[in-house]
Amino acid sequence: MRKIGPPMLVTLAVAALATATFTAAGDDAAPAPHRSPIALSLSTDGQRLLTANQTAGTVSLVDTAARKVLDEIEVGDKPAGVAFAPGGHRAIVANWYGYDVAVLEVKDDKLRVAGRIEVGPEPRGVAVHPDGKTAFVAVGVADEVARVDLDDLKVTGRLAVGREPRGLALSPDGKTLVVGDARSREVSVVDVDAFKVAKTVGIEGENLRQVVVAADGRYAYLVNMKNRQFATTRNNIDQGWVLGQRLTRIDLKKSEPYATITLDPRGKAAADVHGVAVSPDGRFVVASLGGTHELMILRNAPDVLPWRVNGSRDLIQPELLNDQKGRFRRVPLGGRPTELAFAPDSKTVYVANYLGDSVQIVDAETGSLLGEVPLGSPSTLSLARKGEILFHDATRSFNQWYSCNTCHSDGHTNGLHFDTLNDGRQDLSNAHERSRKKVPTLRRVAQTSPWTWHGWQTSLEDATIESFTKSMQGIKPTDEETRAMVAFLESLEFPRNPYKNADGTLSPEAERGKAVFTSAKASCNTCHKGPEFTDGKIHVVGLEERDDVYEGYNPPSLRGVYDKYPYLHDARSATLRDALSGPHSTEFVGTGELSEQELTDLVAYLKSL
Repeated sequence: MRKIGPPMLVTLAVAALATATFTAAGDDAAPAPHRSPIALSLSTDGQRLLTANQTAGTVSLVDTAARKVLDEIEVGDKPAGVAFAPGGHRAIVANWYGYDVAVLEVKDDKLRVAGRIEVGPEPRGVAVHPDGKTAFVAVGVADEVARVDLDDLKVTGRLAVGREPRGLALSPDGKTLVVGDARSREVSVVDVDAFKVAKTVGIEGENLRQVVVAADGRYAYLVNMKNRQFATTRNNIDQGWVLGQRLTRIDLKKSEPYATITLDPRGKAAADVHGVAVSPDGRFVVASLGGTHELMILRNAPDVLPWRVNGSRDLIQPELLNDQKGRFRRVPLGGRPTELAFAPDSKTVYVANYLGDSVQIVDAETGSLLGEVPLGSPSTLSLARKGEILFHDATRSFNQWYSCNTCHSDGHTNGLHFDTLNDGRQDLSNAHERSRKKVPTLRRVAQTSPWTWHGWQTSLEDATIESFTKSMQGIKPTDEETRAMVAFLESLEFPRNPYKNADGTLSPEAERGKAVFTSAKASCNTCHKGPEFTDGKIHVVGLEERDDVYEGYNPPSLRGVYDKYPYLHDARSATLRDALSGPHSTEFVGTGELSEQELTDLVAYLKSL
């Protein structure tokens, strides 16, 4: 049979999956939306599976033996996490843009929303305690975990953790909760009974995604990116010196440092790790590679995997890559594989495939794709969906090291800064941090021309081409691909602002801050004005450097600024207050120094934008 290269394989796989359709019961006339499963949960007996279908706003119930969808129900705005309760008769789903969780009843192979609980802005990960009554929710923008009572439908506690908690996992005995803090490079280990953080483990990793705890309760596992911060030259990229993908292990019983396994072979990297699962018998650890459309299987027996303590190699260990015992496999899946779950048999892996609109079934023993369950899709792909596929495709970059989504996570930002050629220069000595630029959000990017921090790019189409060919060191997109990317970018919107009152009005502090914003002392509206709070002009602001290729800076939009940390073009300010009272203020803002109260009020107003 003719060998199919990765780009063609992905195109064919996605196209094939996209033809599948599913019509929910009682909705015969409605066209099927993309389901885009981002998360899944398997019942304890392995007979039923739930998927959180992000773009459809639904949850699907799947019969794993018959490989068919039994029911589907609307649950909220952009569901992002789902979990069965013990027994399989109850479940919980977190609605990322809905700011709530829906409690589901599972009865006679039907789903019903039994109640809702408001938990706070941008919840994602969920986990249900063995008692079946208590659940935990990662509330991303609030930087906290909410504890909820599923019987009384209320929040019973809130615990501060790291920045942007996302993945959650409970130990089998329910005594330990593990939280992956996506933007603070750490894992919070929570004592459930005391409901307090028992320890925080810094892992020097970014883009933390799914978290699991092994069946014996000893280790927690997660997948993440490692940002090395070298300039994005071809040599640096392929040496693993720009960024790479890691499997990380946390010891929950001892104070042992974290340990990692690097997943990237030279010449064929493992981009955008997202899901992780450990077989109940401990023989396999598997990871989904969303950017390269694969499942990576690591066999943990008979030999112990080569974990590296307190650090990472640049590239995958040769002993794994060249292993003749089958300890390392890559299984092509197509689409965008995200969360994973092992069946009780310790060899069957279920894969949520976001861009495939399906659940895929893989045999970890043989490394073979056994089948899939279509969740439902439109009969044809829209231009924006084609752009979404390109956005997540790391095979379009040099030796498939990263995709657009790697840095602009979920179309937003991962809060990191990189040294690319978008500002016209790179620092090859890696000593001059100011050549690095912060990753901006892409939400409403189509409305905020011009583009790049220096504002030299006046065409979004050209900016897209520049990203593919220079930042990603890949091939030039076709005209149709460029139009598709722009269509996808035009679809990206902010969630509702959590710092406004329910009726859209401002708090008294924010109202006072609004007056400060336009006052002569602050004069923020000199540059940040109009519906997007940017004037689209280039300003010399006093933060320039002698070797800048382009003069001046393009003021970023202040919409959604509460979740754009760190701040300024080089990410030098950790908080809004730092930006307002540091170099941003002293160099070019207003005519006078703001009082502490004025600063506090101004921050309150900015957060409401």
